[in-house]
Amino acid sequence: MSTALKKYFYLTCRFFRYLSCFFVSTSCVLISPAAWSQTSSAEAIQKSNDNVAFELTNPLSNLQLFSLQWNHNRGLGTNQGGTSQTYQISPKVKIDISEDWKSLTRVYVNATKLQNVNGVNNSGMGPTQIETFFAPRSSSETIYGIGPYFQIPGGQSAEFGSAQWGAGIRAVFVTMPRPWTIGVYAHQSWSLGGSAGAGTVASPGTGTVNTLSIWPTVSYTTDDAWIYSLDSESVYNYDARRTYNPVNATIAKVVRIDGAPVSFGIGARYDVSSYPATLQYPGTPRGWGARAQINFILGQ
Repeated sequence: MSTALKKYFYLTCRFFRYLSCFFVSTSCVLISPAAWSQTSSAEAIQKSNDNVAFELTNPLSNLQLFSLQWNHNRGLGTNQGGTSQTYQISPKVKIDISEDWKSLTRVYVNATKLQNVNGVNNSGMGPTQIETFFAPRSSSETIYGIGPYFQIPGGQSAEFGSAQWGAGIRAVFVTMPRPWTIGVYAHQSWSLGGSAGAGTVASPGTGTVNTLSIWPTVSYTTDDAWIYSLDSESVYNYDARRTYNPVNATIAKVVRIDGAPVSFGIGARYDVSSYPATLQYPGTPRGWGARAQINFILGQ
């Protein structure tokens, strides 16, 4: 082979070697960022879901919500053979009132369906509760809030809740050593007037709103946006001199629907103590029940 041909062959090989290196390098530049972007996007969404799930366990978080809750209760009526379905809509709104403080207002709109409670089958609206917490704008692990509470009787509250007007104070204390959230609500309510009823079908006002509530709660949030919660909604009625003490165990998951975070939760509840229909019609539930809840996250 001539010297010129050898040189030509050598240069051609080098050309194709450099060309192949160019294509490999270009592919790495073009493909790797795309793959990295997809992976990073999925990780970012998951991380965002984790944060939303953790914030949902904090009643003083900046999340603005629209919540739907359903409860199934048993053991109502004098023969404890009745059941009820309760439905609650509760939007939550945050307002920054200064550089250091914020307000969190939540409205609870309630409806109830009674089934076979002393032979009565009926449904209607119950009282509406409005609460506002004033809390520091802080990223601290331990936070607190306090504010006023009001209860407005509904058009059929005599059958589906107290017919009295009420007002009081609510406070909450929360500590959040991630992934745990531990807190307690305290709620004192006083009657502002209205019929208490006689606790019978003929006069079914379900008692007064002179109550003291203590609600301890503990939650655990996983890295894949699951929430495991246990809480008690203990309510002592000064006039009935009894305590209603349901305990709730729930599981919830944060997912994305068209890019918006939504949480779905289900759980069981057990009424440790209650008071009978002879004190307040139709009495408070007894035994096992169920709960389901959906939270639509509207922003911060």
